[in-house]
Amino acid sequence: MKYTVVMMVVLSTYLTADGQSYYTSKGNTNKCNECCRGIPGVQGMPGLHGQPGTRGMDGHKGETGSKGDKGSEGMIGAPGATGPVGPKGERGRKGSKGPQGPQGKPGLKGDPGTRGYAGSKGEKGEKGDQGAQPPKIAFSASRSTKLGPVLQDTAVTFDRVHLNLGESFDPYTSHFICKHNGTYLFTTHILGQNKIDAYAWMMVNKNHKLPLHGDGRAGYGTGSNTIILELTVDEHVWVQLSKDSALMNDYSSFSGHILFDE
Repeated sequence: MKYTVVMMVVLSTYLTADGQSYYTSKGNTNKCNECCRGIPGVQGMPGLHGQPGTRGMDGHKGETGSKGDKGSEGMIGAPGATGPVGPKGERGRKGSKGPQGPQGKPGLKGDPGTRGYAGSKGEKGEKGDQGAQPPKIAFSASRSTKLGPVLQDTAVTFDRVHLNLGESFDPYTSHFICKHNGTYLFTTHILGQNKIDAYAWMMVNKNHKLPLHGDGRAGYGTGSNTIILELTVDEHVWVQLSKDSALMNDYSSFSGHILFDE
């Protein structure tokens, strides 16, 4: 009888340090890298983080350091609050009489007393002197140069002052400025330039009071007017030339005087 011997080889699988596998036969430690190596496996997932470790023990207390240098002197602090008032001291001795002081200021004026009884009627007095006359107030002025045509309503100035009694006519503005309440008379005359109309107004403060017109169709048109006004202190009377009008020279004038005061 013939016997067939079958030999079985047992292979063991090992992993190298780089993750590759190799096989050895049982009882044989030689690597079989060329003929028995398998396909590398897929790299595994990273493992989870481990739990924190327990706290270590406290270290030993260090040695005491050397004493530091003395610091710089600090700033002076704010003054403290005022303390309470101390107790009243004993009264001192009476001093000698001092010199007399200066006289004080007069006191306030007292209230008026009650009205007394009416006295008996006195005798008729002598006739008095004639009352004061109205103040002397009069002026007269004219122009020495042409004016216009003006581009807007313009105050007419009169640079030649012939008379200024009472100094009520202002030569810089050519306004008559009332210094005494009363009744006054004013007269104005204008002469227009050749073939140019001349329209003007006699003004009281900012109010148009009396118009004047020099007709340019007449060549040199003229216009005159007179007004009587009751004025109070600081009221102004003056002449205003209207827009597009024009005046000649010394044929234009402005005059006035007081008739009577209040």
